[in-house]
Amino acid sequence: MMRAPFRFCAVGTLVFGVDYAGLWLFHHFLPRLVAVSLAYFLAVSVHFCLNKWWVFRSKAPLEAVEAAKYVLTVLTCWLCTITVVWLALRFLTPNVFVAKTLAIPPATLLSFLLMRGFVFR
Repeated sequence: MMRAPFRFCAVGTLVFGVDYAGLWLFHHFLPRLVAVSLAYFLAVSVHFCLNKWWVFRSKAPLEAVEAAKYVLTVLTCWLCTITVVWLALRFLTPNVFVAKTLAIPPATLLSFLLMRGFVFR
């Protein structure tokens, strides 16, 4: 299980690229928090597949309970992300990319803990 954190970070790096590419695209024509949300949920599909089968090596077929746990985890992490982004935009910076970057550490830690202990255990 010592490799799981490394793999989780590698997946996170890839998903970061998907997320920021989506944010770059969407922020041109949507409100900032909507753009952040759409990019976030776009990246979630890549995140789920890579975490299930590569990071946590789950061999179980996708079941409704696992999917529901993942959705609950994603929503929890999205709330963390959107809260940090909102706070950063309000108090620290007008730049949505800087605000989004500030949300990565707390959302990543929360995500890893929930994936390991709740979704894919």
